[in-house]
Amino acid sequence: MINIETLIDCTGAARANAERYAWHLNDGIERFGIGSASAVACLLGQVAIESEGREGPLSVVEEDLYYTSPDRLRKIFPSLFVNGRFRAEDYVRNPKALSEVRYAGFHGRGLIQLTWLDAYRAASDALGFDYVGSPGLVLEPQHAALTACWFFAVYKGCLPAAERGDVYEITGRVNGAARLKLAERKAITSRAYKVLSK
Repeated sequence: MINIETLIDCTGAARANAERYAWHLNDGIERFGIGSASAVACLLGQVAIESEGREGPLSVVEEDLYYTSPDRLRKIFPSLFVNGRFRAEDYVRNPKALSEVRYAGFHGRGLIQLTWLDAYRAASDALGFDYVGSPGLVLEPQHAALTACWFFAVYKGCLPAAERGDVYEITGRVNGAARLKLAERKAITSRAYKVLSK
């Protein structure tokens, strides 16, 4: 069982953030059969990094689309602003417009960033909430945690790799081929496993 203290010990999250998500994560963990210490540790290793912000793990549940320079937009989204037909200048300091042009409004939200219409639709079908009609629901603590657990266990099928403790494979499934912050994900997973195995 994940409680507030356990979540702080596992991830290093600030108390306020752990209080916001602990019970909701626990519900998702139980609902989707993320049962072993290894599987829970692997989930928390991903969640901690995917939701990391200035206040540490569990502090960000929405992709930051606020860019202050056209050059940075061109670097991050070359298919839109270098090879595409859009002017980067029109999307500076305009996250709503950038979300629409890049993701049709379905940008990353939740403790594990649910992204693209297909993922929102699959989450809606699986969980019984209208995330397609109201994508902002995923920003609420219950839904941020529930969609993260579902994404990990069901949508990306991470449980077999989690039982083996294979953070490399899980990170590829969750984050893509770039496997950003793999070392940090491994470190938090290891920390969480030690806490959960006591």
